[in-house]
Amino acid sequence: MRASFRFLLLTALLVLLLASVSSAGDRELTLKECVDTALAQSPLIKSSEFDIEAAKESIKGAKGAMFPRVDLNAAYLKENRNIPYIPAQSITIPAKFSDEVYSWSAVLSMPIYAGGRLSGQVKVSELENDIQSSRRDFTVQDLIANVTNTFNKLLQLKELRKANVYSVQALERQRDNTELLVKAGRAANVELLRVEVQLASEKQNLVRTEEAINRTRDALAFLMGVDESRVRDVSGSLTRRESVSPDDVGKLVMMRPDVVAAGKKVEQEKARVAIASGKRYPSLSLIGDYGNRAGAGFSDREEVWEAGAIVSVNIFDAGIISSGIGRERALYSKAQEDLKLTELRAKREAEDALSLFREAENRFTLADKALAQSAETLRIEGLKYKTGAGTITDVLLSESALSLAQANYYQALYDYNAAITEFKRATGTIEVKR
Repeated sequence: MRASFRFLLLTALLVLLLASVSSAGDRELTLKECVDTALAQSPLIKSSEFDIEAAKESIKGAKGAMFPRVDLNAAYLKENRNIPYIPAQSITIPAKFSDEVYSWSAVLSMPIYAGGRLSGQVKVSELENDIQSSRRDFTVQDLIANVTNTFNKLLQLKELRKANVYSVQALERQRDNTELLVKAGRAANVELLRVEVQLASEKQNLVRTEEAINRTRDALAFLMGVDESRVRDVSGSLTRRESVSPDDVGKLVMMRPDVVAAGKKVEQEKARVAIASGKRYPSLSLIGDYGNRAGAGFSDREEVWEAGAIVSVNIFDAGIISSGIGRERALYSKAQEDLKLTELRAKREAEDALSLFREAENRFTLADKALAQSAETLRIEGLKYKTGAGTITDVLLSESALSLAQANYYQALYDYNAAITEFKRATGTIEVKR
C-alpha cells in the first residue's frame, strides 16, 4: 500500500514538472524579454565585445612598452678550437680559453626617449578601444531596432490572422445560409458558388498569414541568437502611443555611435602620423647586463656585467620613414573624408526616417477611416441581403473590401511603429539598458 502511494506521488510530481516545462516553453515572450535575450545571446554583440577586449589588451601592451624590461638569457657554445671566453685582465692575468662556453645573464633595458612613439602608441590603443566601444553601441542599437521591428511584425500578423479567421467564419456562415436558400429555391446555385470561391480566397489569405507568422518567428529567433523552438509566441499589441520630434535632429545625429566612431578614427590616424614622424627623432635607452661565464666543466667561472646608455638616430634609410609618414597622412585624410561621409549619411537617414514617419502617420489615419467605412458598408449590405433588397455579390464585395481594409490598417499601424523605430535608430536615441 505504501509503495503504491509512493508510485502515485512520484507520477504526480513528474506530470507537474513536465507541465511546468511545457508551459515555460510555450510562454508568450514580451518585447523586453526578446531584446534582453538578443543582447545576451546574439553572436553580433559577443563579437563586438571581443573586439573591445582585444583593444583593452592592446592598451596594456602599449603601456607596458614604456616600462623597464628584464630578460634572462642562457647559452652553451661548442667550438672547434679554444676561444677566450674571459679576456685578459692584465699582463700577469692572461685570458682564459676553452672550446666549450657556458653563460647566463640578466639583461635590463629601459626606454628614456623615443620621439613620442611610445606615448603615441598608447593614445592609438586607447582610441581604438573608444572606436570599438562606439561600434558595439551602434551594433546594439541596430540589433534592438531589428528585434523591435520583427516583434512588431509578429503582432501585426497575429491581428491580421484574427481578422482572417473572422472572415473565414463569417463566410462559412454565409455559405450555410446560402445553401439553405438554394435548397428552398430562394437563391440560385451560382450565388452559392460565389460564396465558396470567396471562402476559398479567404482561407488562402489565412494560410499566407500563418506562413508569414512562421517565417517572422524564425527571423526573431535568429536575431535573438536562439533556436526557433525557443520562440513560440509573443505578447503585446501595436499602439500609437509614441511619436517623434524633429527638434535637434542635427545634434542627435552627431551623437550617433557610428559618427562618434568615425570622429575617433580621425583622431587615431592623426596620432599615427605623429608616431611615424617620431621615427626621425633619436631614441635613448638605458641598458644593464649582469651574468656569469664558464669554460668546460664549469671551470673558472667568472662574473661579468655592463651598464650604459644607447642613443640611436636614423641617418639614411632610402626613404622608408618618409614613405611611412606619407602613408599615414594619406590615411588621415581618408579618415577625415570618411567622417564627412558618415555625417552626411546619418543626416540623410534621419531626414528620411522623419519623412517616413509623416507618411506613415497620414497613411494610418486614412487606413483607420477606410476600415470604419468598410465595416459599416458590410453591415448595411448584409441587412439589405437579408431583406431581399441586395444581392450576394454586393455582400461578397463588401466582405472582400473589409478584409483588404483590415490588412491595410494593421500594415499602416506596423509602418507607423516601424517609422518611429527607424527614426530612433537614425538619430542614435534607442535606449539601451545594461
